[in-house]
Amino acid sequence: MNLTRRTLLTSAGALIAASHLPHVAAQSWAPTQPVKMIVPFPPGGATDLSARNLAPKLAAAAGQSVVVDNRTGAGGAIGAQAAARSAPDGHTLLLHTISMAIQPSLVKDPGYDLRTDFTPITLLMTAPLVLLVHPSVPATTVPELVKYAQAKGDGLFFGSAGNGSAQHLVGEMFNRMAGTKMKHVPFRGNGPATTALLAGDIQVFFDIVPTAQNFAQGGKLRALATTGKTPSPVLPNLPTVAAGGLPEFEFILWQALFLPKNAPAPIVQFWLNAAKKALADKEFQARVADQGFEISSSSPEQLGDFIRRDAARWAKLVADIGIKGDN
Repeated sequence: MNLTRRTLLTSAGALIAASHLPHVAAQSWAPTQPVKMIVPFPPGGATDLSARNLAPKLAAAAGQSVVVDNRTGAGGAIGAQAAARSAPDGHTLLLHTISMAIQPSLVKDPGYDLRTDFTPITLLMTAPLVLLVHPSVPATTVPELVKYAQAKGDGLFFGSAGNGSAQHLVGEMFNRMAGTKMKHVPFRGNGPATTALLAGDIQVFFDIVPTAQNFAQGGKLRALATTGKTPSPVLPNLPTVAAGGLPEFEFILWQALFLPKNAPAPIVQFWLNAAKKALADKEFQARVADQGFEISSSSPEQLGDFIRRDAARWAKLVADIGIKGDN
């Protein structure tokens, strides 16, 4: 889905990219040595898998190898810091996620400034989460869950991948919009939280699409809704939380590509073109779909505006609720 088709991603005036691209004459550019793509999460995770699917496609367009460099720690901040301190010569890329916009609201100094330390290239993909419940919960729809949760008060537990994680924020957003008081239980990652849900130690969890699809189809868990504004093309028969009586509810995971700050316009254009070719590749699209994501390209300007909006949204929620991160 193209970025301009999403209300949330509508571009506007002053944007990150516009403020950080030097005024240079249009000219051709191409990398002259192997390219490093920093991924701020461990090998084997969803973001790492995306990077390893994307790297060979970018390499084919660049005529140079693109090597994935995992820089883990501090909720993605370590990798972001490394990218921010790199030379803007086009040989260092950053593939980051929604945590890039969340982290600055959780700690005083994440070690990077979202507004000034990066040059946006393009959004790559988006995905909703799936609202899952344990079979012991007598709800098959969002309205039924809301009614049940309101009656249970803080006796109903929702899990997350850690304090300040995406699942924590989306769970608290659900509480605020639905008028529920589900109690948050943090775990160290998606896997342990899913395991706890399967065991009935928690009753509610917003999980990633592939895991949710697997357990829901197997009957071990019940999927009630997805968190996007529109149904997921991967789960087209599953309604959205918004359609279940919370019309303003929307949460999407995203992955996007960046350069360090002050990257010249020809370099940005080169990598934008390379990314567009990758996103149009049928093999890449199939792998993205297997991960539960949807292709969602953008211009640099649109991406810059989007992440600033996203950061402001989560900063308000974190401040209103008093959420503290693990890092």
